[in-house]
Amino acid sequence: MKIEREIRNDHLARIEGKAGVVVEIGDKINARINVTEGPRFFEVLARNRKYEDVPSICSRICSFCSIPHKLTPIEAIENALSIEVGEQIKEIRNMLYFGNVVESHALHLLLFVLPDYLGFADAFSMAKNYQDLMKKGLLLKNFGAMVQEIIGKREIHPENPVVGGFGKLPEEKEIKKIIQGGKEAVRASIELVDFMVEYEYPSFMNMERNHLSIKPYSGYGVYGDEIVASDGNKFKINEYKNNIEERVIPYSFSKGSYYKNSPFMVGALSRLVNNRNLIEGSAKDLLNKYSNFIRAENCFANNFAQAVEMVYFIEKIIEIAEKIKIKKEEKAKGGKSGHGFAVTEAPRGMLIYEVEIEDEIVKYMNVITPTAMFLPMMERDAENMAKGMWNNGYRDVELIGKKVEMAIRAYDPCISCSVHAVKK
Repeated sequence: MKIEREIRNDHLARIEGKAGVVVEIGDKINARINVTEGPRFFEVLARNRKYEDVPSICSRICSFCSIPHKLTPIEAIENALSIEVGEQIKEIRNMLYFGNVVESHALHLLLFVLPDYLGFADAFSMAKNYQDLMKKGLLLKNFGAMVQEIIGKREIHPENPVVGGFGKLPEEKEIKKIIQGGKEAVRASIELVDFMVEYEYPSFMNMERNHLSIKPYSGYGVYGDEIVASDGNKFKINEYKNNIEERVIPYSFSKGSYYKNSPFMVGALSRLVNNRNLIEGSAKDLLNKYSNFIRAENCFANNFAQAVEMVYFIEKIIEIAEKIKIKKEEKAKGGKSGHGFAVTEAPRGMLIYEVEIEDEIVKYMNVITPTAMFLPMMERDAENMAKGMWNNGYRDVELIGKKVEMAIRAYDPCISCSVHAVKK
């Protein structure tokens, strides 16, 4: 292909981790996302270690996602060893996980996405003109962080969640603090949703796409053992390798994933596309009010979906906190060997863990992260953005490059999570 223009950015701004993008414009338009974050061998580090130590190793995969990478391997290990935890533990884990989603979405929208929408180079420049908006974002971020600190006993890489339960359960006064902080956070999150609807999605990004998410155990939750697709297909988590194919990308340290030989999406938009009927409370009212903003065909709808999810998860945190009566509980126990699976909904989408344990020692672990799932689709949308701009008469490669970055940021990629490698 004869290249007429080339856009090259070796470091994408306002995403987690190190990646670049190259767009070649000629008789065709091609884009590739080069993940240059160094490979990290967490699956290998987990081998030949006691299963109880592995979740702490996994949580170091990423600071943004330390809660999902703590709770999901715990779920997989408990599945392998037939460890059954009680309802109290499940509810407290939900609060912890929901708090992580709230903080992650708040950081992404306020610091990474809205500067794009408002025409600023970064959040610091935006804050000078939108102080109230930034205050709301920090309030939401701090609420999510508080929930994680109270339940996890520290905000990042918490050690309190363990296989079979928690090291220490939260106290009643801490639960009351969550309730009190949550009420103000709900108001701020609703106002953020109202703000997000001022912006239209570029129509040339519209394309038919499959969305994968879990089928939650109950409500619009983050735990389940079944994966559903927007094409109507569904399968149990232990069948994930028959349905989701990881492929090596020659120019990237991250793998890419395919469903039925095609790219697919995961994340907030995918969850709402597949499980919208499970949404309750103020989030349901907002979805009914702004129903045309949940567009399965457009990646930019993911940002609106994140804003709606914040409303839902904050209200659920408050609901759980108001109902729960903390009772002392011993850690649940099970066997010493087994083969287990877990899939949860991390902020950026489905997170899959598989473990094999022999006599309390992990012999094999495999992880597929959200970014490693949606990376091929994200590349397509980078191409869609460049193609749409070019076909609409834009020839300024700097401007096209900025819009391509904006499309990539809509996915909220976590590059550090994506660069795993495993050889069995």
